[in-house]
Amino acid sequence: MAAYSELLLAKYAQFREQDEFIDVRLKVGEEVFSAHRIVLAASSDYFHAMFAHGMKEANQEVIELKDENISAAALKNVLDSIYSGNFTAVNDENVFEVLVAADHLQVTSVVQQCCEYLQTEFVQLRSDMQTYCRICTIADRHGLKDLQEATQRNMASRYKEVCESEDFLSHIDADQLSNLVLRDDLSSPSETFVFRSVMQWIKHKKEERMSAAAKVVGAVRLGLVDIKDVIRELNTEEMKQVPEIQNLLLESLVYNQIPSSSTFGEKKIMPRSNGLVLVAVTSKSQMQYFDVEAKAWKPLTTLPPAPEMNTKYPYSVKFGCKVFVGDGCWVQCYDIERNVWEFKLYYSGAGTISNLCSIKDNLYPIPSSVSHIPERYNLAECRWQRFAKVNIKEDSSNSFYNSGATAMHSNLYVLYGHKTKVQSSWQIQNAVLHCFDPLRNRWQQKASTCLPHFGSSLFVVSGKLYVAGGCVSVLESGTPFGKPAPVEVYDKGNNTWSVVKQSRIPPNELGAVEIKGNVYFIINKFLIDSGIRIPPGELYPVNLDDWKNLGKVDKKASLCYIPLKSDSLNVD
Repeated sequence: MAAYSELLLAKYAQFREQDEFIDVRLKVGEEVFSAHRIVLAASSDYFHAMFAHGMKEANQEVIELKDENISAAALKNVLDSIYSGNFTAVNDENVFEVLVAADHLQVTSVVQQCCEYLQTEFVQLRSDMQTYCRICTIADRHGLKDLQEATQRNMASRYKEVCESEDFLSHIDADQLSNLVLRDDLSSPSETFVFRSVMQWIKHKKEERMSAAAKVVGAVRLGLVDIKDVIRELNTEEMKQVPEIQNLLLESLVYNQIPSSSTFGEKKIMPRSNGLVLVAVTSKSQMQYFDVEAKAWKPLTTLPPAPEMNTKYPYSVKFGCKVFVGDGCWVQCYDIERNVWEFKLYYSGAGTISNLCSIKDNLYPIPSSVSHIPERYNLAECRWQRFAKVNIKEDSSNSFYNSGATAMHSNLYVLYGHKTKVQSSWQIQNAVLHCFDPLRNRWQQKASTCLPHFGSSLFVVSGKLYVAGGCVSVLESGTPFGKPAPVEVYDKGNNTWSVVKQSRIPPNELGAVEIKGNVYFIINKFLIDSGIRIPPGELYPVNLDDWKNLGKVDKKASLCYIPLKSDSLNVD
């Protein structure tokens, strides 16, 4: 029967192509498309109602579709899909346009195919904040609940990553943000982190967003937020003008002092089902997690031990439900959902991998030497692909050292420590930033840092690029040594670096740095948000004694955040 149906559909397509038995033509702008009423009525509730219920178009030979949601290109795609039963003409550039047109014309089969395409290509593989907002808007407007749920679920699992981007601050609207924050499966290091991200979103466009402040703040589980943060952010002159905000502040204060007297709903005090947990992965060892309340590393007995690894540089990157961990010239893959070490990838680009980044559906292992030909791994196609070599010429008089790599705004950034040989002695130079554009397969040299950097970490905080950790010099072996390198921030608009003063951070072994009043730790080159906030005007150094155990982890361990349910945190 299936073969007969396919044969019948093929015949209809043949008739359409040869302009046989055509009894209706559809016009959009200046374009006219031939069709058969019976095929349109069978595929579209819109056309069925038009032809069966005596509408004026029922007897017209040419029907003009004037709706602005339907373009000629989109209609052609919809008709091609109806007549062929295939969906090959839809791609990243036109899928939204075809979806909107198919939904308007009530062609259920094409709408479903568009949704499946989006869930696979965008949601599962390379969803960014702009795409998320666009899909949510279309899904909500057209009642596509499955697509909306899949998109929200994907963003909830990557909340820590996406909420620190410039796109998050600029593109997401109040409804989309509150719906995301209300989700029980939102992955975040803490509820205080969620609260701060919401406040940052409000402040980014304060004048237009204050009207929605109560809605987005109300979505946060305020009973779990550090009360000092709540008071500092909500007890301001601007926030006092919003009665709903003041009620939330009062309830938070009551709950903090007398929990039994609070009228907070259960949702406001219930931990989320999937919290982000800091995990350490060490060769042939049980994985560990850092218990934030106990301030101690504990074994994760519900997770399988890591396989044998031989890595000189600890690194890892989370991509969807998988974590990729460094292993010299190999990349080990751990599947979070299946709770198994799944496979490992051999990096054939030569040399040792010193960093690993992800952009959309590609993994970028960064070799320790600039002389090696770089390769990226496409997770959708399961294959390695060479990409352009960085524009650095290394010779007997110039040596470069990978001093950090990260992804920002869909580009790859790599910082290289640099030293030059003058006569018989080496002179240390400032580090040089290079940016790779995947769309153009091209590197571009950016500004040099204010001071030298070797063995540092490159990372993104609130949509800006920072470098910290490491030293200002390097030994012949490539080992960083000497005085600690400063914290610097990159101004993308002006292409300049500037030093970030660290006046309130005491001497420590946790790589602690202060960025905009927030305290971060750098352990094994991995950035960790401590949750410590330094009040404006504070003159005294922060107390880091409670966090000393954080540094008591294997120096070869790769650190990462992964979402884990509370019942997974079982301890021997």
